[in-house]
Amino acid sequence: MIFLDWLKQQRRQINLGVALALATALCLGLLAVRGRVFGRYGLTWLWWNLLLACLPAGAAWAAYNLNAWASRWRTWLVGVCGLFWLAFLPNAAYLITDVIHFRPVVGVPYWFDLIMFIAFAWTGTMMGIVSLLMMQTIVRQHFGRAVSWLFALCVLALNSFGVYLGRFQRWNSWDVITNPYSLFVDIAMRFLHPTEHLRTFAFTALFGAMFAVFYLTIIALSDWRRVDEA
Repeated sequence: MIFLDWLKQQRRQINLGVALALATALCLGLLAVRGRVFGRYGLTWLWWNLLLACLPAGAAWAAYNLNAWASRWRTWLVGVCGLFWLAFLPNAAYLITDVIHFRPVVGVPYWFDLIMFIAFAWTGTMMGIVSLLMMQTIVRQHFGRAVSWLFALCVLALNSFGVYLGRFQRWNSWDVITNPYSLFVDIAMRFLHPTEHLRTFAFTALFGAMFAVFYLTIIALSDWRRVDEA
């Protein structure tokens, strides 16, 4: 009985977890079929990028649940999870940019690879959106609705900038720890000489706008369902 009560309380998280697990399984299944059926075992970096996309989702989930703890360590633990989440969040949206590698391959149906790339992009998008929803909820509970939306907008901008650094400058989240000085210099040069790095800001603005629209759409759909069920 206690277990059933716990399941009811955690229903939203369980439903989200199952949906993301199914999306992840679909991606990995398509990649496996590509190798097994068509004999093309390339694109193995896709599963690695998918694994990295799971990290911010896991960090946000941990922060969301730790935030409910009645412990003096709660703030510190949520803060650590939040910093980890912010550093690795671009890895989720990064999967969208992997479509840049989509091209015809001999022996593999064009439509199959198209579906596979879309599946990976969708899963990465959902990983990012779900994690941002959780973190925004934490901020709203502590600081109010207005601050939570300011937080979300700032995160969307930083996320898009991080995707640019990963895709075009080939930086990764680990460089925040392993090579912080070079990363800082590269970032600083773009702000000190903005006219020489117009692509950086154009990509950040456009990608951020696209991801913001995705995010707002998911929120609108969730509100629709909540009102409909009421």
